[in-house]
Amino acid sequence: MISRSKIKALIDLMDKEPELKPKLQAMLARFIREEPLQFKNVIEESFGADVPGYIRDIVRNIKREELLAHFKAYFAVKNPSLLKGFALIARFINPHLSQKAVLDKFGLLHKSLAAHMDAGFDIFHKAEVMSRFFFIGGHYRLESLSAGARTLSLPDIIDCGGASSFAMAALYCCCAECFDLKADMFDAGGKVMIRLRDKYSYEPVYVDVFAGGRFVGEDECSIYASARGFAWSGAFISPMSSKQVIKRFLANLVYVCYKSGDEAALSVLRKCLNFAA
Repeated sequence: MISRSKIKALIDLMDKEPELKPKLQAMLARFIREEPLQFKNVIEESFGADVPGYIRDIVRNIKREELLAHFKAYFAVKNPSLLKGFALIARFINPHLSQKAVLDKFGLLHKSLAAHMDAGFDIFHKAEVMSRFFFIGGHYRLESLSAGARTLSLPDIIDCGGASSFAMAALYCCCAECFDLKADMFDAGGKVMIRLRDKYSYEPVYVDVFAGGRFVGEDECSIYASARGFAWSGAFISPMSSKQVIKRFLANLVYVCYKSGDEAALSVLRKCLNFAA
């Protein structure tokens, strides 16, 4: 067992010998993995609530490394749940979150949305209720990835409303699935759109999150793709699988972490992307 005095001495040395910090951080990370309770007690005794930032970073990176097994298992499943993948992304952004905490947050959102939804509503009425809930009556809005990882984090989006367009489309799809709608995301030549279907309606409903949840037709999707220089074909409305969606989330996180210079997070993200290959 690693003694408390040894852990405390190592932390003190990191403050006094900055040139040794990388090597000492690696040692501290090993101590945390081997003796998490001892480490927690030492930190509480030494710093209380004022824990140094570099220690928070080490703990966060260790927790992210532990998520690798979860991402590997996720991508090994043939057709995994989009919501569970969305929750994994949130836990990467904030590794102190549990899966239950993220899903409970989504459950509260579902409950709030369900208060506006009647079981007898047809596909168009359900889609209209969701669009109004998110983009008119709610506080949800689209933000650029430059605003940071919070625009990709399910709990942050639910609490604060700011989401990247891709994350907003994913959230819309997760909610739609709760109300007996089959929801798919597809890329119309660089613009992610949503297609909603149910077992009663022949015609699908297309939703454009860039336009505040407005309903669009396939012809509008075609015009958009053509404007971007793409020749329209039925291949454009091929749905993205849940694994493809989460892979795109990971790629977005690579962009965010690269911009912020978070090399430790980038290292873990690249390993996650290897599972998705």
